[in-house]
Amino acid sequence: MYLLGVFLLLVGTNICLIDANFGSDEGNDYTYGTQASTDTLIASETITKSKSMGTTTKTYTLTQAGTAKTISYIKITDLKKKRGATAEITAGGVGSTTVTIKFTSARFADIKSQVVIYGAAS
Repeated sequence: MYLLGVFLLLVGTNICLIDANFGSDEGNDYTYGTQASTDTLIASETITKSKSMGTTTKTYTLTQAGTAKTISYIKITDLKKKRGATAEITAGGVGSTTVTIKFTSARFADIKSQVVIYGAAS
């Protein structure tokens, strides 16, 4: 009985470690706001950064030239899926004319995410 308990504990620990190292296939996708049929594309960027020791971070900032549109919709798609980066809006966003997004990779992984931003004239 004792050996069975130890065996189950070891198997459970290994499964947790495998999931933590290789992740799931779902990725880290985010959607903010709603896209109206009258909105126009403001930006579409692929954010990349090579892996390094520990976690990797990269900041993306949208600044608009000319007459700035008000952001109504932001979609961030994790292109890596396994061990992809998380994204956090640190400034601006929906309702603003600018946005700053901080991407953070999993340990020893790189960043590859797509950012699509729509908006309308103020």
